[in-house]
Amino acid sequence: MDLKKRLGKRIKELKMKYNYKQSELAELVGIATKTQSCIETGRNFPSSELLEMYAKVLKLDVSEILSINNVNTKQELITDINKMITGAKEKDIIIIHKFLKSLLY
Repeated sequence: MDLKKRLGKRIKELKMKYNYKQSELAELVGIATKTQSCIETGRNFPSSELLEMYAKVLKLDVSEILSINNVNTKQELITDINKMITGAKEKDIIIIHKFLKSLLY
């Protein structure tokens, strides 16, 4: 995966981690929703100024945004999973439960 795609994926992960919708994060950093989409999909590369805005909005250091190795502890992964399913629809949670049950048992 190229750098633009990896960074876009990282920004999307952070957006989800902090429970922002794409349009909300875009507004907070001062860009159009379409531009945010292009960044998340790796079509566009954010400028250094935009990276600083992401850091400010997410209350992170720019280096944390640029950390694209995705090394997470077990607890971080569990927390992320919980955040992802918290907003899921009931039918999706049933599917996730079935999948995990078949995978782990």
